[in-house]
Amino acid sequence: MLVMSKLLAMRHLELLWQLSKRDVATRYRGAGLGVAWAVITPLLQVTLYTFLFVYVFKSRWSGNDSTAFYGTVIFSGLIAHGFLSEVMGRAVSCVVSQSGLVKKVVFPLTVLPTVVVVSGLFHAILSLLVLGFILVVQGVELTATVIALPLVFLPFALFCLGLSWALAALGVYLRDMVQLMSWLVSALLFTAPILYPRDTLPGWTQSWLLLNPLTFVVEQLREVLLWGHWPNWSGLAIYSGISLVVAWVGWQCFVKTSKGFADVL
Repeated sequence: MLVMSKLLAMRHLELLWQLSKRDVATRYRGAGLGVAWAVITPLLQVTLYTFLFVYVFKSRWSGNDSTAFYGTVIFSGLIAHGFLSEVMGRAVSCVVSQSGLVKKVVFPLTVLPTVVVVSGLFHAILSLLVLGFILVVQGVELTATVIALPLVFLPFALFCLGLSWALAALGVYLRDMVQLMSWLVSALLFTAPILYPRDTLPGWTQSWLLLNPLTFVVEQLREVLLWGHWPNWSGLAIYSGISLVVAWVGWQCFVKTSKGFADVL
């Protein structure tokens, strides 16, 4: 039985890998620049936000008036937000859009929301590589703390995986979730310290921002990449524990509701 379960797990991993590759390829099929849009899109986004907040709203990051520095700082935050927003936007309809696979008894449905996360992680890694290149061009010295980046990002990916399973299940029964996601994605962007430092807010509001799952990740991402500091280990342990709980709850939600997917679809 144990050997059989291991074989099934390996088959699921192979299926996940193949579906993830197909998902990424399909998204850019027919586009002249192909997968390069995975890099161009976040760069265009950060250019727009930098222009608006620096030249229109006259914003500056604490301790540095450089426009290039401001753009780099918000780019680091937009990477995390882009990952989460992609998961939220696509997970909610990933099962509904594959209704043909749902009716196949042997198909492991839990793979579908996982593909969304793997695809989002691919785009996040590309953006992180671009960010690293920008930092080198700007002459920013990358310190040894960069090696802690996976320790910051992996709990976040686990959180997104649990969220993806939960949203995929809810999306089957509550079709209005698709319309709700765009508002939630915007709300998460502006209630996290992505476009502004958290310490510019009144003291009582700074703690509330920690309820946003992006806040801790964005701040720790900047600590290890931009400021050259090691992450907040105790905070990271707490965040990892929360991510494990979210992943377990999301998995349970998906598995227990998946038995009725075929009837609804």
